[in-house]
Amino acid sequence: MRRAFISLLRQLTLLGWRDISSAPFDCTIELAVINTTQHRLGFPCLRHGDSWFDATTMRPLAVSPTHWRYWQPEVLPMSCC
Repeated sequence: MRRAFISLLRQLTLLGWRDISSAPFDCTIELAVINTTQHRLGFPCLRHGDSWFDATTMRPLAVSPTHWRYWQPEVLPMSCC
């Protein structure tokens, strides 16, 4: 079990996931919760003080995230010019 968990953490690091203790403040990021599997929240979040918020609605999150990475929207902004 421990070996599988370490393997999962290595894969997450390769995908840009970082330990939650290094998460920036007041910056749009993506969060994940890891128990025995990874659960990506899938929406932009903000860290403000000791709290986490949904960046779109500014509602507090009811989860304890373990990892973060910079938010990358699935649809990139387009320009007409």
